[in-house]
Parts: sequence; structure tokens; C-alpha cells
Amino acid sequence: MTRYGGECYAMAMLAAGHIDICVEYSLQPYDIIPLIPIIEHAGGVVITLDGSRPEQGGAVVAAANLELHQQVLHLLNTER
Repeated sequence: MTRYGGECYAMAMLAAGHIDICVEYSLQPYDIIPLIPIIEHAGGVVITLDGSRPEQGGAVVAAANLELHQQVLHLLNTER
């Protein structure tokens, strides 16, 4: 049985409009760089958890739109 990582599939599902949010905590640059233009051209937003550009990898949050993305970042960055 061949299995591929879920990052690319989940991000493609987001770009296609099938899911609303993807959160990945340890992406490498090669994991996310090809997906950024696909998601952004589909109307989505891709930013790291700390609010910077995602090209360096790390903790990346992708959302279907800016409003949802801001809500997710707020929830993930709020101390409990």
C-alpha cells in the first residue's frame, strides 16, 4: 500500500473549496512553496502562525478566506 503525506492533499482540498482550514505545524519550504500560489489564486490565505509569509515553512495556517483566517489565527494564538 502506498501512502503519501496528507499536507498536499489537505491543501488541495482547501483550494478546491472542499474544506475551510488547514493547520500544519512543521512544514518544510518544499512542502508549502508550490501550494501557496494555488491556494491564493483560489481566494485562500496562507500565513504562518506568527503572521509572516510561509515560504520558509514551519507552522502554517491556510484558510479559505481572510476573515476565517483571522479568526483561526486569533484562536490559535490566544493563551488559555
